[in-house]
Amino acid sequence: MQPLWRALPARIILDWDSTVLTKYGHQEGAEVGYNPTKPGRRSFHPLLAVVAGTRLCPVYRFRSGDTVSASQWLRAMEDAQRWLGEQKVWLNRGDLGFGQDAVMTWPEEQPDRPHYLFKLKLSSRVRAALHAMKDEAWQGPTAMGAWQLAEGWVQLTGWKRPRRVVFARQLQGCVPSEKNGEFWDLNKHEFAVYVTNLPEEYTCWQIQIMYRERADGENVFDELKNQWGFGGFSAKSRATSELAARLLLVVYNLWVLFVRFIEPQKHTEAKRGRRWFLLIAARLVQSGRQKEVQVSIRGGWAEQLRTGYTRLHEWISTTAPQLKRVVALPTQPPNPAT
Repeated sequence: MQPLWRALPARIILDWDSTVLTKYGHQEGAEVGYNPTKPGRRSFHPLLAVVAGTRLCPVYRFRSGDTVSASQWLRAMEDAQRWLGEQKVWLNRGDLGFGQDAVMTWPEEQPDRPHYLFKLKLSSRVRAALHAMKDEAWQGPTAMGAWQLAEGWVQLTGWKRPRRVVFARQLQGCVPSEKNGEFWDLNKHEFAVYVTNLPEEYTCWQIQIMYRERADGENVFDELKNQWGFGGFSAKSRATSELAARLLLVVYNLWVLFVRFIEPQKHTEAKRGRRWFLLIAARLVQSGRQKEVQVSIRGGWAEQLRTGYTRLHEWISTTAPQLKRVVALPTQPPNPAT
């Protein structure tokens, strides 16, 4: 997989998340834990990380169902650094389950380790810090649907040190005093709170946008589970189940990269990409020791495929020197239907 990771951007942002895979038999590693769809059922709870902006998934760690989001994160991060080789992670992003002291202490111990940006649960301590913010600390106008941001340093229960926290609120409406039973009107807000060790030059507005860009990573889990069968295979042996998941991710990553060569402007999910690139009529013609694949396509689609395969050939030539002698693609099709 090392040549594949060379296609990653220079500044890698890893979006961490976990998913619950419900199991019904007697599989090794299936335990009872958090399961929102089937409470009380045993499950696997794997931990994955997706590289932001690429849909590539370089990190996978098998875990039993009785774990939480942050369980074994340090080992998974060490695996990620080892697998990525020379590629360095710049930022780790995660949702509510990753704002744990142990997870945040690791990058704080050494300056060359990745930064972090996690969302915090709205616990009683977080709400107390949120409501303690003075009105003048909030940036942005108080307008319906508009976000206001503030930031400060907070030390929650279980944290060994104060950390930079960004508060966000969005005005959703106002409840008049005659309806709420009070002597004053009450504003109704949506709240979000983030913790990070990003440098001070990153403003609170940039931090909120940076976290909200993480939402695209959720689509990867949806695609893996519903289009690739990520949770469909399981065996009695834990090692077999883990190996099957890792092989599936290898195929998924290669397919994502392949399709990006053909359609570089956007991500194409497997449901559509398979129909486009796996169901094209073609025939293999052999003349002497030379083999040629003739594909039946018409119009602009032929040019798009030709350009995509040219990009693919150029990239493979940089990672597989033995393929540099591959015959170049023809500039014009032999006939309109080929």
